[in-house]
Amino acid sequence: MKTLGSGKVIFFAPNGTTLEFKGEIDIRGDRLAITEIIYFNGKPNGAREMNVPLEQSVIYWDPEVYEEIGFE
Repeated sequence: MKTLGSGKVIFFAPNGTTLEFKGEIDIRGDRLAITEIIYFNGKPNGAREMNVPLEQSVIYWDPEVYEEIGFE
């Protein structure tokens, strides 16, 4: 199973609400660590990290793009 990458997480809270996070996702045991980059005037200015339970979350991974480089 993939444990590190970019994507979107939808967290289903116990009170029936949902929260949506987008950023770098890291699965650490039974928790998800989502790191969001904070932009100020169009430039990255900081980051914040949220930790949510894995069993109450749905992860939508962004597709990874790999470039194949040939040597001649």
